[in-house]
Order: sequence, then structure tokens, then C-alpha cells
Amino acid sequence: MTDTTLQNPVAPAAPLAVPPPVFAAPRAAFADSDGAAKWAKTLPLMSVAQAYDAVMAQFALLAAADLPARERAKIAEILRDPVAHLHTELARRYAGKPQPEAEREREAVEQAVALWHALWGQYSTCLKPLLEGDPELAGVKAKILQRGLFVGKELVLVHGLARRATPADVWQELHAYFRLAEMLDCAVASVTDDLIPQGVGTSCYSTYSHALLLGLADPCAMSVRQIELADRWLGQWSRKLFPYARQRESETPVLVVDLDSTAGAVLVPAALKDPPAAIRFGYPSKLATSVRGRLRRLSSGANPAELQLGHDVSTEQCYSLLTHLESRWCHVVRAAAPVAADVPLELVTGGMLAAFFRVGGRTFEKHDPVVGRTFHGAQHLKTLGALTDYDRFKEEAEKDWPWERWHGRYEWLEAALARDDAGRYRWALDQLVVVRDEERTRLACVARVACGLNGRLTAVLRLYPGAPRALTLRAQAGTYSDEPPLPALLIAETPEEPPTLVMQSRAFTPGRQFRSVDGGPERRFRLTKLVQRGADFERIAFEESA
Repeated sequence: MTDTTLQNPVAPAAPLAVPPPVFAAPRAAFADSDGAAKWAKTLPLMSVAQAYDAVMAQFALLAAADLPARERAKIAEILRDPVAHLHTELARRYAGKPQPEAEREREAVEQAVALWHALWGQYSTCLKPLLEGDPELAGVKAKILQRGLFVGKELVLVHGLARRATPADVWQELHAYFRLAEMLDCAVASVTDDLIPQGVGTSCYSTYSHALLLGLADPCAMSVRQIELADRWLGQWSRKLFPYARQRESETPVLVVDLDSTAGAVLVPAALKDPPAAIRFGYPSKLATSVRGRLRRLSSGANPAELQLGHDVSTEQCYSLLTHLESRWCHVVRAAAPVAADVPLELVTGGMLAAFFRVGGRTFEKHDPVVGRTFHGAQHLKTLGALTDYDRFKEEAEKDWPWERWHGRYEWLEAALARDDAGRYRWALDQLVVVRDEERTRLACVARVACGLNGRLTAVLRLYPGAPRALTLRAQAGTYSDEPPLPALLIAETPEEPPTLVMQSRAFTPGRQFRSVDGGPERRFRLTKLVQRGADFERIAFEESA
């Protein structure tokens, strides 16, 4: 057979056109509120990811649907419960996590924000008919506006749990909803809200005040538990603060909010001169009385349950949080003395081993340098003077815990710092930090941390005044005597504070005794009181014996 392929070349056939994949467009799962109620009952059977996708798909269809405003409001009311449930599940993934966020945590935050915004869009679609006097909405106008304000409050909560500042558009929308409640004369009308189970006197103004006070409490400086408790307590207390259109000249301090602004409320020491018409004034005296009264009763032995603070919270937790809230809601922050505003500082975090290395200049030796050494071995080491100071893990420690440069305001007991890129470390509330300036090395803990939308990290550090010194401690007697040595940092006594020991978490037991095994003069410590429990350390008061 003759091969004719080369003799009569044929141009290759054009490739067959492959049609693009066809994805089925999401279909409406319901057409009215009755259908929405039946559909919502199927969501608990799905995983969180499936339920999120299903809810968001229906919100997208609802946004494009032509529905009567009353029916849309009913559907939004039905979908509030699934949105709140999904947010609770998503919050487990991101709430209070160290900053900057990991990818999974960031995705959970964005999904929570998207859910609440999608629900908010349904209420916002009802506003035009509400303004036009739709007769079907006449009896529910206060409820629709309160629900919209509630969604805005939840977005303040989401961003606080995620250690983010509340975006400008959220505050703008909240202000617009409250302004509309004033215009329609329903700001004080009472409504029921099952998502505020302990709410008292719930209304448009109380829900708006709830959001303002939650933002003013600075959630980025609070633990997740504190944020949740503050949100719960505000369901009972927010009605004690009303945003008035006219100010009182004699009552101070004043909580001021500008309805035309992109920010929440601020506390000022005195009445404003010639304020614009968009300014609203709140007077926290009733709230201060409530908070301070509870602090006094807790100090005298009352339990949280009888003060309506809850059965699931300790006296110490309540006292700490109420003290923080009282400082944020009832006291104007005085301007500090001028200090340099752009001081470079070097920071290291990473727990006790990192702090021990950066303070002591050597890595922590996990085994007692004396115990387990033979006589001949010890004599041999004594002949190697240069080798006794050799730190075989130092090079690795330098790589694991490098100094990281931050800039900001630096005072003796506090530093407010920022960094434009993520850096090596992740930062969490109450985390131990080593700080180095041009003259000294100091210890601090993180008092506030937040991540901006542009990736800019900000942190406030609470600095300990005493000079730190690294110590290796071994339990002196009792059941702990066979344990390996522990790293510790001794903070020297200052006029501000007595000396304290910084040790790893769960090291404190009242009366526990330690001795130093660093090779110098032996020191003996008996632990007496837990001064501070941090995220990765404990600061402990002690008595020293000869």
C-alpha cells in the first residue's frame, strides 16, 4: 500500500468547538413568607457551608424580586434566625483570633459580614415604601426600623469580634435608620425582639444606643467573652441612654454623635457651642449609676446573678468588665502630655521561651545544668571556660524570634504602635511582649489589637516599669520537686509596683516554692498571689527568703 499522507497533505480539521460549562442558575426556594418559613426549617440539616451558600443565593434572588414591602419584611423576619445561627457558627472560626487573620478566619469574617449586609438590604428595600406611606406598613414601621438598626448593631459586633474597626458605611447606615425613626415619629415605640432575649424596653432608640455604646466600649480591647457579656448587658441597659436633639448645658459628660458622620459616638467633657442640627446628645448619668452601683455591690459580696449579670459569669469577670465599661462610658479620656508620636520600637512575642531569650540573651536550657552531670563531666566542663558559655540553640532562636520594628507613641507605661505589613508574628490580646528601645529592654502585654481593612496592624501595649531579668527556677520541695526547671522573668521593684515574677501559664499555686539554678547566688521564692493572668503567661507576686 502506498502512503499518500505525505504526497497529499490535508490541512487539519478545525477543532470542535467545546461549549462552555452550563451551571444551573439558583432557583427560588419560596415565593412568599409561608414558603420561606418551610424552607428555613431545612437549613439546620445542612452543613454551615451549604447553609451559607443556600441563604446567600436566596438573598440574591430576593434582591431582584418584585415583592410587596410587607411580604418582604415578613420574609426578612423569618430569615433573621438562620442568619443569626450561621453567624454564631462562623464566629467560632474567627472571634478573638490573633491578628493578622489566617485565610480561613478571614473567609469566615467576610461571610458573616456578607450575611448581615444581605439581610440589611431586605429591610432597606422597605424604606422607600415606608417613606411613601404604604398603608400595609403603617403598623410595623417601628419594627422594620428597629430590625434594620439591630442588623447594624450586629455588624458592629462582628467587626469587634474580628478585631476590626467598624467601617464608615455601617455607621452611616445606622445614623440614617435612626434619623428615619425620628422623622416617622417611632423612635421610642416599643417592639418585641426575640433575638434580644433579655432586652428591656426595646425600641429604635435603645437599639441605636446599643450599637453606639458597644462601639464606644472599644471591643478591640476586650476579650471575646467580655464582648459577648457587654452585648448581653446592653440589651438591658441601652434604654438608659437616649439620643436627644437638644443638649443640656448643666449635665456632663456628654455622649455626642453626628448623624452626618462616618463614625460612632464620642464622649466629651462639656456642652458644645452652636452644634449643627445633625448632632445628637446622650447623657450617661443613669447608665453610670447602674454600672457603679453594681461595682459597689460586687465589692460588698453580692453575686452576679442577683445583680442581673447572669448565672454563667464569675464575680471577678463581672468586676473587671464593669470597670472597663465604666471607664469607657462615663469618663472622658484626658489628653496626655505631648510625647514623640513616631518613635521606632522593636518587639518580640512568642511566649515565655522567646521572652527568656530576648531578656536574658541566652536560650532556656530545659534540663537543670547541674542535675544529671557526673563528677568527671563537671570537672571537664570547668576546664573549658569558653565552652561553658556556649549556647548551641542561639542561632536557631535568632531566626525563630527576630526583632520586629513598629512605630508610634511611646510613653513610660503605654505604647500605641502601628505596622503597615503583617510581619512574622500574630498578635493577641493579653500576650507577653518584649520591647526594646534605644536604651533598654522591657516587658509588656498587649492591651488592644486591631487590623485595618488595608492590612495595617495597630496595637496598644501596657508596659511594666521594672527592669526584667531572666531566671531559671526549679521547684524547691513537695510534689513539684521532680519537675524540670522553668523559665521565669523577674521584674524589679519600682516606685509604681512591687517586684513580680513572670512565668508560664498555670505555674501559679499559692505557697509554691522555687529556687534559682542559674549558677549565681541562689534565690528562693514563695508564690503568694496571681497578679495577672495573660494569654501565654502569669504575673505573680512572691515573698523572697534567704
